[in-house]
Amino acid sequence: MLAVRWHGRRDLRLEDIPEPQVKPGFIKIKVKACGICGTDLNEYLNGPIFIPTERPHPLTGRTAPVTIGHEFAGEVVEIGEGVKGFEVGDRVAIFPVIHCGECYFCRRGMENLCVNFGVTGLSEDGGFAEYALVRPYQAYKIPESVSFEEAALVEPLSVGVRAVKKAGLLPGDSVVIIGAGPIGLSVLLVARASGAGKVIVVEPSRVRRKKALELGADIAIDPSGRSTEEVVDEIVGETELGADVSFECVGLNETFKTAVESIRKGGRAVILGVFKCLTSFNAKGLVVGEKSIVGSVSHSADDFCRGISLIASGRVDVGPMITSRVGLEEIIERGFEELAKNREGHVKILAVGK
Repeated sequence: MLAVRWHGRRDLRLEDIPEPQVKPGFIKIKVKACGICGTDLNEYLNGPIFIPTERPHPLTGRTAPVTIGHEFAGEVVEIGEGVKGFEVGDRVAIFPVIHCGECYFCRRGMENLCVNFGVTGLSEDGGFAEYALVRPYQAYKIPESVSFEEAALVEPLSVGVRAVKKAGLLPGDSVVIIGAGPIGLSVLLVARASGAGKVIVVEPSRVRRKKALELGADIAIDPSGRSTEEVVDEIVGETELGADVSFECVGLNETFKTAVESIRKGGRAVILGVFKCLTSFNAKGLVVGEKSIVGSVSHSADDFCRGISLIASGRVDVGPMITSRVGLEEIIERGFEELAKNREGHVKILAVGK
């Protein structure tokens, strides 16, 4: 079968490899759609970051090369020995988190914090292939009303589900979302579905600002050429006291400061961005304003189920996030390379199977 394999930095290869044979305790999926995540792109451009290269992953035993891709959905075509609850032909969205099920965090439903946390498509072979093997706990059935393309976006949407939950968002709360990539837009969709009041998005890309407005933002601010103070002043002017909640979805020192300084006294800042640098901010303002800062990473199984429910019920429409669809054989040039050259011109690029 065809598969996109990560061999190293700037080294993705479309290879013809043996089709995986189902093994006990696993399900074989014919992949119908798989999206490029920012993490995938970062592995391509700057990796290895999460992909194991020297020490095998403790739960999968794998090192590179691996088939990349963790935002995917497909159809069950074969069921391994010992697996119950599935039939050939079931349509499923894949929860990519791999966890031990035994550690302190797993026992409390926090699979995303598992001490041996892994991800299908990074820690083992994933969805940029014609077929993939997954564990039963990773396959969630989807109704006929949910397309495979929509199901592939359950994963990023679930990141938004978790962030909004961590924020303790209340109906009517004003919201600032910094960064309108797939994660920022997922936060926007979930915040709207949760009853948010005024929603302000801060994003330099014209394409993504337009997309944010299309998906329900009230205001889209272009921070280009402006200081953090100027952006914060505009947000405060739109919300009177500052926003009730902010979501940082970029991972830069400047955007971190915007997230903290743009919320009102007693406000909450949720940090989702993956930072490559140290950050600094006015801690005095944090203390005297009794502001809260909380991190949010990945998602749990409960968040994933909530993501499916939001799409299936029609409360969230993820379709407009898709800006390009290509075949698997084109995903390196028309997907990864396109994002590397023109990231601001896209939101989500999918490889669509036959």
